[in-house]
Formats: sequence, structure tokens, C-alpha cells
Amino acid sequence: MALTTAPQPVPTTPPPPVSPVQRCMNLSNALEAPREGDWGYTVRTEDIDRLAEAGFDTIRIPVRWSAHAGWWGKYKLKPDMLERTDALIDHALARGMNVILNVHHYNQMNARPRRHERRLEGIWKQLASHYRDYPDSLIFEVLNEPNRKMTPQRTDALNKRIVRNIHADQPTRWVILATAEWGTLRGLLKSNPPADPFTILSLHYYEPFAFTHQGADFYKPTPPPGRSWGAGVDTDRLRRDFAAAAGFRDAHNQPLLLGEFGVYGGVPDADRAQWVRAARKAAEEHGFGWCHWGFSGNFNVYDVQTETWNEPMRAALLDD
Repeated sequence: MALTTAPQPVPTTPPPPVSPVQRCMNLSNALEAPREGDWGYTVRTEDIDRLAEAGFDTIRIPVRWSAHAGWWGKYKLKPDMLERTDALIDHALARGMNVILNVHHYNQMNARPRRHERRLEGIWKQLASHYRDYPDSLIFEVLNEPNRKMTPQRTDALNKRIVRNIHADQPTRWVILATAEWGTLRGLLKSNPPADPFTILSLHYYEPFAFTHQGADFYKPTPPPGRSWGAGVDTDRLRRDFAAAAGFRDAHNQPLLLGEFGVYGGVPDADRAQWVRAARKAAEEHGFGWCHWGFSGNFNVYDVQTETWNEPMRAALLDD
């Protein structure tokens, strides 16, 4: 009589850890300006309240820390900026929200990384120490959109050093890792992130750039207005790009955050909302948390002059 063998279970890869960030808003054009208010927006605690009440679980606070740190020695951070971020973080945490604190617009790093890597490490040494006793709902993000001379290899190496230093005494602190080439899908796919259970991969998505940035005169050459989006070739590209990001996420078994996405405010609201809704839904279908750029400023969903939401944009982000 022939012997039968019981079928063997097929090995499965455990799902990636779940990011604490699901619905997030960037408090943009404020603390990443040379001085808060220079770009027309100053963060108010009532704005954080509005976001919590609307259903967002996280705020991202971009800060130009390079403008608030010394240039020699221990690169001492200015106490007034720490006090400012303390106040915003404390208020958001009291509302039960997560907070992402990042280093934004460190332009000198991208031009001369050899001169500035040690300074960035010094900045993070101070931030990690200052916020050591904060709950894990405060999340660190090493560096926004590395580019130019911050190659994938150099960015990976810097990310690993800073993660290692942060996790030496805060092993469960979530750390978000942006990648080279402006944090785009290209940069993500070229990266080699550390195999750390408390790191989150980051993707910034503004494709096609000629659509999302049309008429944005802060970018030169300015993409001309009049570009539409939504044809089959457009939605196919969106699906392919997000599927590629999901594949990278799964291969590394780490959560992924769509850390920035949005459309310039000069684009008609209906067109903005169509693209934002499609990107938000694609992120959710793949299990990505997301963080819209931004609340106020030139990609806004809220008008601080009239104190009203841009309803098509609010609905594109939050309505099913």
C-alpha cells in the first residue's frame, strides 16, 4: 500500500508592521520657511484642533532646523524654536494625534553633504535627547527629500547612522526614512533601508509633475497651466507606480507612508480634487498611510482668511 504524505504548509511572509500614521496633514509653509510667517502662514493651535475634529490622526511639522542651529561645536539648537515645536507637539499629543517632526529644506546638505552630515547628526542628537521622554506617538523623520549630491548610497548610509543613534536609547521610536532623488519612487526603488522594525519608508508623489505643479511660479521653469488629468494613461500610471512602491515595501517588510502628495492651489478645484482622491484611494488600497501637502499655503485645503475648508479638497481626502 502506498504511503501518503500530508501536505506541507506553504511558508508565508508576515505582513509588514502597521504604520501608526494613516490620515495625516502637513502643516506646510510655516516652520520650514526661513522664519515662520514669511510664507503667509503661522501655525495656530486651533488648526490642529480642526484637523483632529475632521478625522486626521497625524500632523507633520516640517521645520528648517538648519536655520536654527549653530555652525560649530555641538551645533546648538535655538531654544526658541524648540519651545515653538514643543508647544505644537504637546497640543497635538493632548488631542490624541501622532506628530511627525522632520528636518526640512536643508539645502546646504544636498549641495555639500561632506560638510553638513556631521551637523545633521548633531541636530538629531539634540532633538532625540530633547524628546527622549515623549511617547512613541512622536515620530522622527531624518531628512526631507534628499537630492543632488545626496545620492542613494550616501542617503542610505546617513539614514542608518541616525537611526542607530536614535534607537540606541529609544528603541521603539518610529523613524521615517526619506530617500534620494527628492523622495520619489525612483529614489525609493534605489534605496537599501536598514532592517529595523521601527522604521517607516517614505514616498513623495507629485506625478505627473506637469499637472500637479502647473502654474506654480516658485518652480522654474514653471509648468504651463491647462494640463488635465484623468485619462486612462494617467490612472494606469498611478496604479503602476503605487504597485511598485507596494512591492518594495513588501520586499523589505516595512510600512510605507505616502509622506507628501498634492496639487498646486492655482489649479481648478475640481481637477485638484480628482487627482488627490485618486492618489489617496490608491494609497489606502495598498495599505499606505498618507500625509497631504498641505493644510495652508500654496497647496492648501483650508483658507485661513475665510476660515473655511476647501470642500472639494476636504471631501477628496476624507469622504469614502
